[in-house]
Amino acid sequence: MRRLVPLAPLVALLAVPSGVTRAQSLGDAARREQEKKKPPAASPAPTYTEADLKAKRTKSKGTVSELPATGGPRSEASPEPDASPSPGPAPQAEAEPDRAALEREWRIRFAQARTRVAEAEARAYEERVEVVFVSGIPVQQRVRVKVDTKELLDARQALLDLEEDLRRSGGLPGWGRETPSPLVR
Repeated sequence: MRRLVPLAPLVALLAVPSGVTRAQSLGDAARREQEKKKPPAASPAPTYTEADLKAKRTKSKGTVSELPATGGPRSEASPEPDASPSPGPAPQAEAEPDRAALEREWRIRFAQARTRVAEAEARAYEERVEVVFVSGIPVQQRVRVKVDTKELLDARQALLDLEEDLRRSGGLPGWGRETPSPLVR
């Protein structure tokens, strides 16, 4: 038994280094896996000098094209669609008053259509006599009931058709909206 006692510390010393080595090998394995998952190092961001920017300005690759104005009828004096537009602010200055006139026209048309809908809704009410039971006693009363008349349905459809015409003509959607009262903000 004497011999077993000195062997116990020796066995303990042999067991400890193997546990440390395993921990180191597990740590190494984890580090290796992390390195595998990392993307390769990216090249540093490019730097630009003033000379690079000047060279870039002279070698422009892009083109600029202007679209013809839409929304109104073409006059004979207007250029053909395949003719190149003349550069400069002059065509845009002429287009703005035309655009404002178009907006005014569309707003007037929408206001008239809304007025027709409101008038048709006002005429869509009819009076009826209905029987209501109050505490078990039948009572007749006059009631105004809104009925979808043909006039009202036609007025609503005309408003929807006008919205579609505005969309197809290339006008802005806001032209069909009611303008808010100046008192409401």
